[in-house]
Amino acid sequence: MKFLVFANTKIDSFVHMQLIDLSRSLSKVDKMDVSFSYHSYLERNSGATHVSQFWNPYPRDIQLEGWKSDVYLRSYGTQFYTDDNSIWNTLSVLKTHPHREFLKQVLLFAEDYRLEQICINDRPGMKHAFQLRKETFQVHYNREYRKHIQQKRELDALFCHIILLANKRFVAVPLQTQQLYLELRPLLTKLTSAQSTHDIAAIIIQMAELTKQHSDLPDMKTAYRSFSDKPASTDSTDESQKFDDLTRSNETKTKKTITKDEQKEEENDQEKESHSSWHDETSDPQDSFLQMDLDQGTNTDLLGEGAREAESGDAVFGSVQTSAHSTENNDFNTQNEHESETDNNQTGSNSSSHFPYGEVNKNVTEHFVPAKPATPEEVTQYELFNQEIAPFVTQLKQNFLKTMEHKRTSPREDLHFGRLGKKLTRLATDKNPRLFRKKQESQHELDTTFTLLVDCSASMFNKMEETQKGIVLFHETLKALRIPHSVVGFWEDAADATVNNQPNYFHEVISYRNSLHQPGAAIMQLEPQEDNRDGYSIRRMGEELMKRPEQQKILLVFSDGEPAAFDYETHGVLDTHEAVTRTRKLGIETIGMFIANGEITEEEEKLMQNIYGPQNVVVPSAAELVDYLMPVLRKLLFKSI
Repeated sequence: MKFLVFANTKIDSFVHMQLIDLSRSLSKVDKMDVSFSYHSYLERNSGATHVSQFWNPYPRDIQLEGWKSDVYLRSYGTQFYTDDNSIWNTLSVLKTHPHREFLKQVLLFAEDYRLEQICINDRPGMKHAFQLRKETFQVHYNREYRKHIQQKRELDALFCHIILLANKRFVAVPLQTQQLYLELRPLLTKLTSAQSTHDIAAIIIQMAELTKQHSDLPDMKTAYRSFSDKPASTDSTDESQKFDDLTRSNETKTKKTITKDEQKEEENDQEKESHSSWHDETSDPQDSFLQMDLDQGTNTDLLGEGAREAESGDAVFGSVQTSAHSTENNDFNTQNEHESETDNNQTGSNSSSHFPYGEVNKNVTEHFVPAKPATPEEVTQYELFNQEIAPFVTQLKQNFLKTMEHKRTSPREDLHFGRLGKKLTRLATDKNPRLFRKKQESQHELDTTFTLLVDCSASMFNKMEETQKGIVLFHETLKALRIPHSVVGFWEDAADATVNNQPNYFHEVISYRNSLHQPGAAIMQLEPQEDNRDGYSIRRMGEELMKRPEQQKILLVFSDGEPAAFDYETHGVLDTHEAVTRTRKLGIETIGMFIANGEITEEEEKLMQNIYGPQNVVVPSAAELVDYLMPVLRKLLFKSI
């Protein structure tokens, strides 16, 4: 669980999900993800649309439209109308040019300008977002222009002048670059009418020849735009393989030289491989053979107005970023490649048949902790809590039994068949009268079961005692009404969590088989532990509920904040939301109860709304949990009659 937030750089999870859905709809890529980076660009290989943190400081309405315009530009424009090779080849040619950064920025701006016109023509609904983007950029680049003039950065100021001129905003050309601008002006005019990325690249090469004559001008210092790095060349791979062949340091055989016997041995070895994320529910363990976790990540979380000075280390970071790429030498088993996903709506977690609990949970190992025999102290504490909540239990039980009895004895009227009723005037007044009634069938027991999932993260240290009172109310009420149920605490061991192993624990203090005659003192064994991985826990308890024979299944979750676990912060809210959606699709009613720290904030309400939708209850403090739990239980019980 998170305690401190030093910079408010978090993105609303609901907005994030909207952008992901929008990106996937436009790009036609099912697994397209959205990341928040310093600049906006598209990574085809990793399937990621990067939107710019340039929009972070702006008001909410401008911020959302700005991010949408980034998604429009990348997931639709760049995805279908940009020739990446033309960009990469041009940047490669400009690598030794004295004004390479200036030419690069003009190249990327010209391509964005062309893509913007295509987006508006093909999809007029994008016009509003691009109009707001244009107005915002006019103000921003006008401010940047004045700043560069003061700092005597002529090419930076000239670039801002070009952008403002393209957006019908006129400013003076910097004095030191007036001659260069006059020479470039005919080519700049051609850029606005270019029909393809190749045309723009050809014009930039011509501009490069002209700018060489002005080598006295220092290159541009500020990077306003970025482009994805080129995947590692296969030529270098071939050369390294030839060198390895010469030195005999690599004895790897290609697919053509593998014999049938060796293939069988490799298949046997593959079957013997073990992986920490496997569990009993995995049907085909070989599908996850040596898969690497390349889920998602942002390049930076810095705030700013989208501009930073170029650094000499940028190229190094760019080469590292593309060092991991796909290769044709993979020989993994793909027989189940087209099998249906466990959860088709696993947007944030990118789950597939390889990872039934979501890719962000693929390295989770599961541990069940049974309840211990209750100590005398736990029994005493439980009796004190039981006496305190006894009036609430009695009230709930009496109201519920009265309602059941009333429904059982009151007849159903206005039927087409049954016993003849007393309202016979309808025979003359109604064209199709309903004159009969019928007694309700007796119902002795409810066909309902509950599971209570309790967050045992470290942030519950000052709330657990009051939370235990709510759990006692839950247990005693359902026990009195003869409704089977279970109570399970969950947490992740942060101390032992690693990249390949994240141990998650489930402490079942009340089990289905003993819930109707179990005293309940084991509830006192729930204690604050470490982190919480809510999405995985909800999925697992949903599976356990599906094994129950009862018709109506209800999952109630007690939590006190945003999910936080090892490598889970980026997708924690999204993964939990998807787990709730998946569980509800299975027919399990899922309700979240958030326990605040004395005062409910707008951020906490929005968090619960994003995860659970309208089926959530926000409790101001743990001391009020019993008061808030009473109407929730009453509504759920009466709904099950």
